[in-house]
This record gives sequence, structure tokens and C-alpha cells, in this order.
Amino acid sequence: MFAAARWIMVLGLMVSIGLHTVVIQSAAWAGMLVSYSLEKGSVAQGVSETFDGAHPCPLCKLAKTTESTPADDKQAPKADGKLKLHLIADAAPAIVISAPPPSVYPVRAEAKLHVLNHTPDTPPPRRSLA
Repeated sequence: MFAAARWIMVLGLMVSIGLHTVVIQSAAWAGMLVSYSLEKGSVAQGVSETFDGAHPCPLCKLAKTTESTPADDKQAPKADGKLKLHLIADAAPAIVISAPPPSVYPVRAEAKLHVLNHTPDTPPPRRSLA
């Protein structure tokens, strides 16, 4: 029962985003590719007739009508006859992240380079456990 509900949900989501049109068009192209290749005797000719747009099959026409069917969304604003998409990030101001300015530490006049008067022991002395 849970698996059936999951499949129903997946199919509903596919239809809601318009994936059914992609499935119909893909099946149409596969069928046209096979039939035109067998009909013309050449795969190259079959591919060119499949994708030229001048030889639509009934499935291609069905995909075209389902794609161009207007949605029932009457709330969506339209500009120039096209659906205008409003994104949330469109109104957000741009955030610019830059490196912090280099810090300048004042140097004291008495600060000098410390030079060792002797060389360190070689090898280093061992620690005693006592």
C-alpha cells in the first residue's frame, strides 16, 4: 500500500512539473527515428527527418498541444504575453564580501633584530628521566 502511494505521488509530481510532455515527446522521437530509418533505409536520413520539425507524428502533435495548453494559473502576472516569473532572490540586495584591509602594526624604534651569539648544540640534548 505504501509503495502504491509513493508511485501515485511521483506520478503526480511528474505531471505537475510537465514531465509528461517530455516523456510523450521522447517516445515520439524514438518511434519516428525507427520508422523513418526503416522507411528511408538510412539512419542519417531518419535522424534528419525526425528532428527537422517538418514531419510531425501524432504523438508529436499531442506533445505540442499539451505543452501549449495554458495553465489554470490566473494569478500569475503576464508581461508582453509571456509568463513573468518572480524569484525571491531577485529582490534581495547583492552581498559583496571582500578581504579585510591589511593591518599595519606600528614598529617601535627600540625593536631590533635579535642575533644569537652562539650556535645551538648539535645534536639536541637528551632528556633525563630523573
